[in-house]
Amino acid sequence: MPVLDSRSSLLLLCGCSLLVFLAIPTPCQAQFTPTLSTSIDNLDSGQSSGFIQDGFFFEGQEGPSSMLIQFDRGSFDFSGYAPGQLVGSLVVEVFVSVIFVTISGDIIADVQVTSVGPDTMQAIAVITDITGNVSAGLSLLGIDLNIGDTAFNVLYSDLPGDTGATMNVTDAGTLPLSGNLDFDIPLTWATAPILTHSPLGGDLVVETLITSTTGFEASFTEVFPLNGGTTPDQFNRGDANQDGGFDISDPITMLGFLFSNGSIPCVLAGDANDDNSVDIADAVYCLSGLFGSGAQPPAPHGVCGVDPTPGLLTCLQLNNNCP
Repeated sequence: MPVLDSRSSLLLLCGCSLLVFLAIPTPCQAQFTPTLSTSIDNLDSGQSSGFIQDGFFFEGQEGPSSMLIQFDRGSFDFSGYAPGQLVGSLVVEVFVSVIFVTISGDIIADVQVTSVGPDTMQAIAVITDITGNVSAGLSLLGIDLNIGDTAFNVLYSDLPGDTGATMNVTDAGTLPLSGNLDFDIPLTWATAPILTHSPLGGDLVVETLITSTTGFEASFTEVFPLNGGTTPDQFNRGDANQDGGFDISDPITMLGFLFSNGSIPCVLAGDANDDNSVDIADAVYCLSGLFGSGAQPPAPHGVCGVDPTPGLLTCLQLNNNCP
């Protein structure tokens, strides 16, 4: 019986010491200066890759409430994904040492798909393992953390064409991240190969915005040169016959291409309404722009240029009107 009493007393003393340690007020004003680095496992143009982000949030500063990652080119490919499927993982390292106890281990979560649409996919990061003495140690601090809890909500969004994608991560409230942190928190995200790089090559710009629990923001910009890529076609949208102008002959060329086996030098130029296809709607769009109150074709129109919303259409042949 005395042995049990001594163990109970020691446990109570450890818990009280931790609470006293955590109750000491932070002498300086709240800060939010996390660090972040991104690595991408494949940088070949036109290929798919996953990516890893390592973040570090400092003791005494505020914890994160959300993270928005923006890719300026390429696209997210949601084909083949279904609810329940894994699309990544999360590891939160925990190490806090006070006089009587050291809490050490990892909080591990799997990112599981909850719903899939044509342009968006939703997922949750569900805690699947808690290693070391993290679970018991956090319970001494009054933090009840369990396997099966949702740590973060994740929304993947694909932007039109080849214009990029976003990943928005928000804290679900189960992790000890709110307010000022009581210990350093290294956090690592890893994703499945969901990002398809632009086939045009160039630089992939990754912009990450992390917001603290009270609204402080920290932004990061990283640039990754892509390998390879093709030179994009330059064209004048709406100039279907490639004569350098935009007039009645262009919708006539489109209609001949669609219904009379006519030729069209640049299919891209025939996509007058920029919906990544050539059909009767493009001829109607041109006629409305030429003779009605309709809008002019989107860029590039009136001058030669590169498609700002590239898709699968190309120029079959080029002439001197565009380089």
